[in-house]
Amino acid sequence: MTESATYDIAVSFAEDQRTVAEEVVEACRQRGLTVLESNDLPQAEVRYLVPFVSTVDEIVSDHEHVLPVLTGEPPASSDVRYLRADEYLVNSLVARIEAAETAGQHRVPVADLAAALKQQETPEPEAPEPAPVQQSPLRALAEQFAAAPPALARRGLAGTLHLGGTTVAVRVERENDAVYALEVRDDEIVNFVVVGDSPDLFSTLWQRIEDMLTATA
Repeated sequence: MTESATYDIAVSFAEDQRTVAEEVVEACRQRGLTVLESNDLPQAEVRYLVPFVSTVDEIVSDHEHVLPVLTGEPPASSDVRYLRADEYLVNSLVARIEAAETAGQHRVPVADLAAALKQQETPEPEAPEPAPVQQSPLRALAEQFAAAPPALARRGLAGTLHLGGTTVAVRVERENDAVYALEVRDDEIVNFVVVGDSPDLFSTLWQRIEDMLTATA
């Protein structure tokens, strides 16, 4: 069984961070640290993964084996843990490695740390909000009719409503007077009925409406 390669640190950086990162890598090696500059060795194990970032907004992990290095200007205040890319950086890294060795801290596969960073950089997509339930046009019409009876009652009228699966039926009546019925179906058919004594339904309808408007004005 082949033993995994072990390193003190592994570094990761974007192309615009290369100059700074390579200077730090060289200084760390001069201090005796072993440095992995690529994650092409998935079985390699490291004490720490050291990603170089320009702003604290790019720091996406608080893993105990990840030591972000900020190369840009530090914020006025921040709760994010990071190291500064200054003259004390290499000393800080050396001190961390020595403390980890003294404490017997185990190494971690660099592939696991890289995967953890990538997973946090790509958050789970938010579940889409459920589409609003479209109200049935018949139900919307019935709700408007249902709101009318209180106003009708003040004018001496009574209104009744029936909502079926495919039909809305409305009846408005006055005591000892004609009954007006409206039926609306979801196949776009509307029936309006006036119950009266005249055989001429159109004339009866017109006169009843005129009388109703005059009486309730």
